[in-house]
Amino acid sequence: MALSPRGCRRLLDPGGHGVLPVSRPRGVTMKRITIAVLIDALAWDIVEARGFLPELAHRRPLRTVLGFSSAALPSLLSGRHPDEHGRWFLYRRDPVESPFGFARLLAPFEGRGAIGRRVRTAYEKSFASLGGVRGYYNLYEVPLRYLPWFDLPERRPIFEPGALGRFPTLFDRLEERAIPHRVWFWRTPEERNFDELLSAAGEGDEAFLFFYAFELDGTMHARGTESEETRSKLRAYEEALRAALAAAARRADEASLLVFSDHGMVDVVRAIDVRSRVLALPFREGVDYLPFYDSTFARFWFRSQGAWAAIRDLLSGEEGGAWLAIEEEKRLRVHFPGREYGDAIFVARPGTVIAPSFMGSAPPAAMHGYHPEGKGSDGVLLSTRPIPEATRSILDLAALLEKEAARTHGETGNGDDR
Repeated sequence: MALSPRGCRRLLDPGGHGVLPVSRPRGVTMKRITIAVLIDALAWDIVEARGFLPELAHRRPLRTVLGFSSAALPSLLSGRHPDEHGRWFLYRRDPVESPFGFARLLAPFEGRGAIGRRVRTAYEKSFASLGGVRGYYNLYEVPLRYLPWFDLPERRPIFEPGALGRFPTLFDRLEERAIPHRVWFWRTPEERNFDELLSAAGEGDEAFLFFYAFELDGTMHARGTESEETRSKLRAYEEALRAALAAAARRADEASLLVFSDHGMVDVVRAIDVRSRVLALPFREGVDYLPFYDSTFARFWFRSQGAWAAIRDLLSGEEGGAWLAIEEEKRLRVHFPGREYGDAIFVARPGTVIAPSFMGSAPPAAMHGYHPEGKGSDGVLLSTRPIPEATRSILDLAALLEKEAARTHGETGNGDDR
């Protein structure tokens, strides 16, 4: 990763989300600068094993939520559980609100060799520009014939104000309190984002800098947690963050760095082909039941009681996973009475993936999305400043970051209890 400084520019769209104007002249000394860095999939086990950023002496694991980043990021940024903010999986069953209606017309071409692949590629490109979805999404290998049954809950980026509707996120609170800040996320390339973070820390106008680092997650999915590619990525992150912190320290009386994550990562040791086994049953996929095969979840909606009984019995004997009980859904705060995320949900055990799945035909080298109390699922919090004793979960981060932003801005009466 190249880290040469470049000219500073606005990252976000012309609406200016994440950046508020200030009157401070560029490059002037500030009292405080805080850099808050969210590294996707940085696991506590990895931090402990690698000694990542050892100079950040205040550190601890953070409990995550059940699901992927589609659940963890809204919880981290709002302090709300999935059953409150409504986001659990990337796809939820909602044919009325589905943006994929046109896919129904193209479904007959699917599976017809080269022409089918061309049709799908053309649809993916057109949806990117015409689908009206600005939030994160990926069509992966979801069958075209099933797409019209599903909606994408994240219609706008979770890093923008208003992303969760009536539930305010950190960025809503920063705007409400008129706290100048700047945000980087997946909309622009990570290398460029790091260049701009370095420039902003050294001469920017905003004292609270929020940075989302997303490439480590993909590197570990492709190569595993122990690979040289993963080690190299972690070294690059260390170099970039040390440089940004040093740049901030040169012009601020106090420069702080917080590094945290939304969930962990586990190396894959086993893959189970759930779909082939279910297809072998005497029930019709898409007629008797509607499936959605995530990497670590098999979700089903049933139109036939017989199909439910057969699939339930089939997977009850699978040692690579277990059905998620309603009582456990409620305990983990992922219970949705409307069952928009599945009538019945099968969850893989840590180290096991469902492959092939709608996420991809081949199993990844490492995966997350396991039970939050399982080995490897914990995220992290590393800090230059003491961490409040009550901060134990990713749901505690929104309040902590808001307090840090207010303190950085010089607001009084915020109870700096660390």
